[in-house]
Amino acid sequence: MISADSLVLIGEDEPDNQVILQTVVESLVGVRAEVAGDGLAVLACVSREKPKMILLDLMMPGLDGFQVTRQLKGDPTTAGIPIVAVSAMARPDDREAALAAGCDEFVRKPFELDDLEAVIRTYLES
Repeated sequence: MISADSLVLIGEDEPDNQVILQTVVESLVGVRAEVAGDGLAVLACVSREKPKMILLDLMMPGLDGFQVTRQLKGDPTTAGIPIVAVSAMARPDDREAALAAGCDEFVRKPFELDDLEAVIRTYLES
């Protein structure tokens, strides 16, 4: 059972994608979402309030998603937070690079809403 007060952090710099991801998290999954527009904001949010999971764009200003992932996975206090890369990067090795950086899952944009909802539920229910 997913707790309604679970927090999913969305690290995404594109406003339209922020709205779509927030809608999936809040309306379809039924949990809280917080949006951070760049890598530094993601790290600041994680230090303030430990999210249950992170949906993370890989190409953001400042610290990119790869750098953010390595930093969070390298810290024992945040290493257990699941990170799902949500990216338009389309080369086959982009997925492998995200997983090698420490991401737990890779979802390619554009995504099907049902598919993203299923991935989110998998990590929130575990």
